[in-house]
Amino acid sequence: MTDLIDSQLTGRPEKGPTALDCVICGHVPAAEVSFYRHVGLVLYVRFNRIQGPFCRDCGLARMRDATAETMISGLWSPVSVVLAPLAIVRNVLGRRTVLALDKPVPRPGQPESNLAPLPPARPVLRRFKAWFAPAVLATVIAVLTFADLPSAEKLDVVNGCVTFDNILYADTADFVRCDEKHDAVITSIEASWQDCDGPYLEKLYRYYCLAPAPGAPALVNVP
Repeated sequence: MTDLIDSQLTGRPEKGPTALDCVICGHVPAAEVSFYRHVGLVLYVRFNRIQGPFCRDCGLARMRDATAETMISGLWSPVSVVLAPLAIVRNVLGRRTVLALDKPVPRPGQPESNLAPLPPARPVLRRFKAWFAPAVLATVIAVLTFADLPSAEKLDVVNGCVTFDNILYADTADFVRCDEKHDAVITSIEASWQDCDGPYLEKLYRYYCLAPAPGAPALVNVP
């Protein structure tokens, strides 16, 4: 008696993409491909793998859903700077694989399945939630960049102002805006304390020669 090989029993070819059935709908052709969804919420980080094989329609739907979820919930953790783009790039590569497949059909010679390929999902860039997180991050960066924040100003300059406690210690003095309460004004910036005619402040090997602010007490240097 001659044994029948698997391809004779089921009509499956021994090689090629049609050797696989879609894991979702059972249609052919299908390809072995994986898509990735990253969730990064401050301290909570998760990297999920959505594994095939998938037919063209099911693979495209899974790819779009995973990528959209990554863009809305995968950008809120420090490590997401690396993991989220990695997931998106791998999904794009997987998309090329499934789009190269023919239209999914039931496998010849087998009873038709009650399952159908997933309907086409809305493209990622046409989904509101895919743009929400990037828009929020872009807004925050723009505000921090263009807002008139005191910390963004260059304060350690000639005619800049300094505040300190009762005695001028280098490690307790701070540069401040001159419209705030201050104790001294920077008259020059020198490479040596000997170049200052009076009180000075040393920061990172730079010597800021000082003059008392109007109404402030005399300045005292402490070696």
